[in-house]
Amino acid sequence: MADKSRTPAMFDAIAQRYDLLNHILSFNIDRRWRRELVAFANVRPSERVLDVATGTADVAIEFARRSTAGAIVGLDPSSRMLEIGRAKIARDPHAGRVELLEGDALALPFDDASFDVVTIAFGLRNLPDYRRGVGEMARVLRPGGCLLVLDFLPPRGAKLLVHRAYLATWLPLAGRAVSGYGTAYRYLVSSIRDFLDEAGVRDVLTSSGLARVETRRLTSGMVMLYRGVKS
Repeated sequence: MADKSRTPAMFDAIAQRYDLLNHILSFNIDRRWRRELVAFANVRPSERVLDVATGTADVAIEFARRSTAGAIVGLDPSSRMLEIGRAKIARDPHAGRVELLEGDALALPFDDASFDVVTIAFGLRNLPDYRRGVGEMARVLRPGGCLLVLDFLPPRGAKLLVHRAYLATWLPLAGRAVSGYGTAYRYLVSSIRDFLDEAGVRDVLTSSGLARVETRRLTSGMVMLYRGVKS
């Protein structure tokens, strides 16, 4: 199992090259995944959005560019990632509605029912306790609000060999070459390999009071997008 106790420090260490690496390692498809997430959220005018594990704020900025959301808050435990995110927001003419906060996904610093939409993109698998994290995200959702999870699927089935080859070779080699910090990308490989399958994520969502769970498989099932509504 991946050791998740030092993930904030690990992300601090790779923050400067994080965005570049995301584009290289995904062959630039990560941009499309974020657009799919924002479209699936179907935010209505002036709704409040929270992006948990926001990193360098790409999802939060995408909501500012492509939705009619009101306030948009991004939260992450890595101060260095947030520093880079704030610099990106300052350069983006559409991102004035975005506020970034340092905080813990397992103890969100918000009142109950504070947001209309909550998202977490490629962050759920990094949490030490999936159920507690989703429970917190559900807590800060208003009734009728939606939670969206975007994350990798562990390699299974017919694509197992191709997916495993990607995880075992290209991802750690490219990650080490560009970032100079191979440990982070070895961790990434193990975190994907050990993550919940679709049924497991559905179970976590429904056990936290989310209903009408919908899913979309992206990039031939490498990535899954989930959407649940708070009962």
